Amino acid sequence: MLTRSLSFLSLALLTSSVCSALRLPADHAALEKRQSTLPDYAQRNLDTIRKIYNLTVYPNNVPIVNQGAAAVPPGLFSNDATGRVSPVGNFSGFEDSIEYFFALAPTPQAQMGIGIYQADVLEFTSGCPEVAASLVYLRTGHVDPVTGAVDRSKPTSTLSQVAFWRFDDQGQVLKYHAWIPNLQAWTAAATGQDLGNVVIQTLAKTIVCPAIQQQCTGANQQYASELDCVLQLQLKPFGSFDEAWGDNVACRTIHLILTKVRPDVHCPHVGPEGGSGPDNYKCVDIDYSRDYFDDDTLFGAPEGDVFTCGGPLLFGEGVSPANMGRM
Repeated sequence: MLTRSLSFLSLALLTSSVCSALRLPADHAALEKRQSTLPDYAQRNLDTIRKIYNLTVYPNNVPIVNQGAAAVPPGLFSNDATGRVSPVGNFSGFEDSIEYFFALAPTPQAQMGIGIYQADVLEFTSGCPEVAASLVYLRTGHVDPVTGAVDRSKPTSTLSQVAFWRFDDQGQVLKYHAWIPNLQAWTAAATGQDLGNVVIQTLAKTIVCPAIQQQCTGANQQYASELDCVLQLQLKPFGSFDEAWGDNVACRTIHLILTKVRPDVHCPHVGPEGGSGPDNYKCVDIDYSRDYFDDDTLFGAPEGDVFTCGGPLLFGEGVSPANMGRM
């Protein structure tokens, strides 16, 4: 009996030790110690990434939703910031970039009452001053539009984003390549709606159209009436938020949010053509094999060079590292 008790005690102590070790990353003192050993450039990059995601949290994002680029704190994004966010699309320039990161963050004033109430950068690495990678969990739920308090009686969920970052000499984001996995599943969890249901998809079109007509007026008007909007959108597939870069209703639902910031730019995206010429097209069908992989054009640098310390990783036929210029 004593032997069995001692064995159990040893097992308990071993389990406790292992669990304590596993808890170390979440321990505040251990976390501070780990971060204190980061090189200065890595700490700078981490701070920048945290500041960016903290501006997606309600009500931090409200000034940017209302005022656009003028409300973005200096030092976060370069004026030449360019990147790709799957499954939403490519973004070129400061305004395009900051609108994606901040203005698309949900606010509880919208119909569903959902907002981001916390942004946790869970994973981070930076092997050189110009490059970093991160994973963020964006905690979402029903948020009081006045107090910002989370209604814990209603479901909460999490939206994640994996991102590679490239910084300029001033530590501002110059280029980014990000991915939002399971956006469709998060949307369903956040809204409580089965987005694969044809009835829900049809209803969504009738909800989107009044908002489009309200946001896009005068020179920015896209449809003759709400009925015209509904009839035209009925001819288009609903699509999926896991592939929101296309001529579908899901894409228009996303870009409808941005019409509040720059209606002259984004109203054409929710219109019947999905954009306007010569190069302001977003909700149009794309060539997957080309548009998701045009890194040379988008980033202005060879593949494998943009987000790699000491890159490029790839060398084309007949091309040597000596004549493959860095950015």
